Amino acid sequence: MHLALLAVLAATSATPQSWKFETDGTPEVHISNVDGAVRVDAVDGNNVVIEVVREGPESSRNKSEVEVVQEGDVVRAEVCCGKCEEERHSCKGGEVGAFRFTVKVPRGTELHVAAVNSPVSVAGVSGEQEISVVTGRVEVNGSERKLSVSSVDGDVALAPRKVVTSSVSTVSGDVRLKLPAKADAKVEFSSVGGSFNGSSVALGSREKSYGAGTQEVEVSTVSGSLTVQE
Repeated sequence: MHLALLAVLAATSATPQSWKFETDGTPEVHISNVDGAVRVDAVDGNNVVIEVVREGPESSRNKSEVEVVQEGDVVRAEVCCGKCEEERHSCKGGEVGAFRFTVKVPRGTELHVAAVNSPVSVAGVSGEQEISVVTGRVEVNGSERKLSVSSVDGDVALAPRKVVTSSVSTVSGDVRLKLPAKADAKVEFSSVGGSFNGSSVALGSREKSYGAGTQEVEVSTVSGSLTVQE
């Protein structure tokens, strides 16, 4: 069993900082970022490697930190508005500058990402994934287990290696789903004023099955479109 490990990246440091944690190969990884970018790539092995680069203006560097902590096989990395050890408060746009996260995880990782004003890119992760973004594009490639994506303002592009029960919701972003060969999926799309494969769907829903149609994929938007590529 791993001891809890804690590291803090002071916001005054512009030098890339990195952390490496040994896990059992199926860790639970949580990443939270504001005004930056998050990239997660699956790699062989049991280690979680996190690199953070501070990209914000000098004037904001005394207002934020990044806290990275491991407790057993749970690894968390998050931006703190103010000092991490002090009482947390909500981040405001432009207040924390920008942090760029580059993360390497084992393929079987269970991944949770929450981001604001940050594009999120995930490749090769086969464990369950939950991604929530406010303003920022989401791109997930190679997923194999349950996938949940929510976006307020940003496009979503999904290319699963295996289709399983999944949900995607956006307010104004468009969704593109690229199905693998011999996909087994029932895609249900609901929207206020969007479109499904070019056909308008206003205040209603539409569904289409691919293969046997046993795996449900629910996509909902307010004004965005859904395009499914076979």
